Amino acid sequence: MERRKAIPERRKRYGWLALGTVAVWAGVGLMIYFVDPDNIKDLIIPGGYLLFTALFSLAVFLLLTIIFLSARRALWWTLGLLVFFYLRINGLGSFLNGVLIIGILVCGELYVRMDKMGYTLKHASVGPETK
Repeated sequence: MERRKAIPERRKRYGWLALGTVAVWAGVGLMIYFVDPDNIKDLIIPGGYLLFTALFSLAVFLLLTIIFLSARRALWWTLGLLVFFYLRINGLGSFLNGVLIIGILVCGELYVRMDKMGYTLKHASVGPETK
């Protein structure tokens, strides 16, 4: 009989993740306090605040990764927040748009969760006929 080797459990590095999150949030705070918004407004994309947006998105992504313990879910919600942020910059970010974006994000979460359980294929109203 051959023995199976035990697969070593992958080490989680939550300490580094937490330290990185705190460092990035400190960078966001320092940028808000020390940097004039007009200096970074037209950095690469005109009117895009690209440097602040990138740093803020990274900070939110890392924080949500800690909260959700899932990088995929954190990326999904970070992209939703980023869309709303750019809508606010362009003067289109209202309460209704925020609620609609949250609705899209929640529907996406529910769809992925139901798809993992196989619910969407078994209970589809229109689908391929099986014999």
